[in-house]
Amino acid sequence: MTSRQKSAWRSLALVTLVPALLIGCQRAETASAPAELEPPTVVVAETKEGTLETGLTLTGKVKGSVELMLLPKASGRVARVAVAVGDPVKAGALIVELDASDVEAQIRQAEAAVRAAEAGKESAEAQAEAQIAQARQAVLQAEEGVKQAEKSLAAAQYARDLAAKNVERVTKLKDAGLATDVELEQAEQQKKQAEAALQQAESARDNAAQALEVAKLNLQIAEQRLGAKAASAQLEQARAGLQAALHQRENLRITAPVGGVVASLPVAVGDLVSPQVAVATIVNMRPARVVVDVPEQALDAVAVGQAVTVSVGDRTVPGTVKVKDLTPNPQTRSYRVEVEVPNDDGALVSGQSATVVFPPEGAPTVLLVPADAVLPSKDTGKGTVFVYEDGVVHERTVELGRETKSFVEIRAGLKAGEKVVVKGQYLLRDGDRVRLTDEGTSGKPAP
Repeated sequence: MTSRQKSAWRSLALVTLVPALLIGCQRAETASAPAELEPPTVVVAETKEGTLETGLTLTGKVKGSVELMLLPKASGRVARVAVAVGDPVKAGALIVELDASDVEAQIRQAEAAVRAAEAGKESAEAQAEAQIAQARQAVLQAEEGVKQAEKSLAAAQYARDLAAKNVERVTKLKDAGLATDVELEQAEQQKKQAEAALQQAESARDNAAQALEVAKLNLQIAEQRLGAKAASAQLEQARAGLQAALHQRENLRITAPVGGVVASLPVAVGDLVSPQVAVATIVNMRPARVVVDVPEQALDAVAVGQAVTVSVGDRTVPGTVKVKDLTPNPQTRSYRVEVEVPNDDGALVSGQSATVVFPPEGAPTVLLVPADAVLPSKDTGKGTVFVYEDGVVHERTVELGRETKSFVEIRAGLKAGEKVVVKGQYLLRDGDRVRLTDEGTSGKPAP
């Protein structure tokens, strides 16, 4: 092969090899091109106001702002359970209903007694009206009798006086010899008869007056309506019996006196219950409360209305002192204090252990973030944080204040309520999209 032929073969080989190399490179680039990366995962915490001073630290137990055991007011057998554990209930909602068959019979009997008493009252009132009318008529008749008796008495008095004058006249005539003894005896006899008639008229007048007084007394008695009043009392008694039966039936309905959540329900249909055993517990955990025992020597560090910090597990929330007992527990000599804490998400449950920090008097309230959220900066007194909002983080420079092992005071650059990245921030850049881990939001925004 001549040198010219060798040169041609080299040229042909190069022409063939170059496209092949180009295709191979393209395939290699295609094969090695990375797939679209998933957003990094982070944990965030909310910035909140708090204090850096340690203050008084006590442990206690979480409870509901309302924790009420429902005791039945009567014994009986459970006929209905209207709720289940975990159900929210409003004040007045039915929880458990006891069997009311016996009480229903009593109610029907009491209703019949009321109807009978109502009829008796109507009859007694009608009779009272009739008695009053009769008594008034008797008074009128007695008054007329008195008038007639007084007229008869006046006539008898006139006749007696006339007979007495006639005796005097006949006596003078006899003395003058103009009348006989017989005539005088007749005049005296007429006088005696007139005096007897006068006595009878006086007695009749007295009897008529007495009859009038009796008629008036009877009218007063009739007007008192004693029979009607007795019937009214019987009606009220019957109505009271009905109300007692209805109240007894209502006592068989165990309702929620306050709103909350059914925390326990240890009964079922058919169970026999009594007022000594609770049939349900109603708890209101929104807000929740933490109960702590304050030693006597630390009592001055606690005041109603005081802002405190409450930690339950990894969750830290602000709280407010709501109750401070003024008498100690006789066994421990400590004072019971209740701290109210927000619990809108229901994460706090009754019985959890909690730590309450009572800041010293006069401790300033500042904006705090967890120390893990702050990255160093080349500028003295400043740092960098990544602020999370709607799946995106933004780098922000903040002005730092005092620090503790767990928290840093932010003097400028953030505001309360903003979320900052506390885990996974070292590989982030401004504007990166991120997603929250299962941890979501850290429970340590502030001490």
